[in-house]
Amino acid sequence: MTVLFLASFIGGLLLGVRIMIAGVERPREDHPAGERSFRLSPPLLAGFALIFGLAGYIATARNVGAIASLGIALVLGAAAAAVAARLVRKWWLVVPEHDVDDERYVLQGTPGRVTRAITADVEGEVTFELGSERHVVPARSFDDSALDAGVDVVIERIEGGVAYVEAWAEVEKRL
Repeated sequence: MTVLFLASFIGGLLLGVRIMIAGVERPREDHPAGERSFRLSPPLLAGFALIFGLAGYIATARNVGAIASLGIALVLGAAAAAVAARLVRKWWLVVPEHDVDDERYVLQGTPGRVTRAITADVEGEVTFELGSERHVVPARSFDDSALDAGVDVVIERIEGGVAYVEAWAEVEKRL
């Protein structure tokens, strides 16, 4: 029984880490139209497995009988799953009003190419693609360095209709 409880505890911890990385606000992909379901959802399974394993292991370590340990672990695991379900439902109801994307940075990281040279005091021009559409916009180097035509760049932001860009070679050095 001890092995079952320890495996459940470790599995619950690992599933909890997965939840921290992937998040719980995303609906399951196998549900139509993004419907949210609690059946076998990761937060419920993680809560159940973690508490089931912990409670069962503690009960076993205190020499409580196997059937009693299993019963205690099941009840406490179910209670943890219910608490997780309540917390996730409340989280799903939160609508962020203050988390609005800054329009200047919507295209941040988009690759492009300089089509007209950029100098410290003269705007140049870059071209980039979004989907199947090609866009050409005035551009400046975000650090006032000169960029020749044909240089691959990455958009840092677009402000006032002007793209502020950085040479891809410089970005690549940091990666």
